[in-house]
Amino acid sequence: MSIESVQIATNKYAPSGSSAINLYNTSLAENLTLGQLVIAVSLRTAAMYESQSVAKMNATAIDSTTLTTASTWLRSIANGTADSDWSTIKTFCIDTLGVESNALPADLNSYDKRMQAINAMKAKMDILTQSQQQAMIDIQTLVNRRDVAYSTSSNITRAFGTSMSGNADNI
Repeated sequence: MSIESVQIATNKYAPSGSSAINLYNTSLAENLTLGQLVIAVSLRTAAMYESQSVAKMNATAIDSTTLTTASTWLRSIANGTADSDWSTIKTFCIDTLGVESNALPADLNSYDKRMQAINAMKAKMDILTQSQQQAMIDIQTLVNRRDVAYSTSSNITRAFGTSMSGNADNI
């Protein structure tokens, strides 16, 4: 008997946005039990969550580096020592932080201009910090989902072992 498509309803274990996982390569699934299919899907799902969490962690690391650099520049502006580096700082603010060029002063030769630059940078840094906090929550969610998928696979494997042991005892 050939299986054209196997759809396993997984509810909370399914990748976000779907309520089932479809297996289309059925020539390999022909001789598998439903339990073995669920294990395969659980392991595949866990691997997907793992790769998504690693990608988010890498993006978060880049954001952390950006925030560290921005904080260093912010301190030098506040201390009044950034005048000679202003063109570099301004380029960083526009290209990396996404500050509008008209929000930044042409120079830092007064207290008001330094405060204008600081406020523009802080606004973008706050947005980046909030984004980073959300990314950390997303990473934790992905890790939890991965753990559930591995746990599901482990529990089914354990149940198979118990079932096989019971069958062997009955012989």
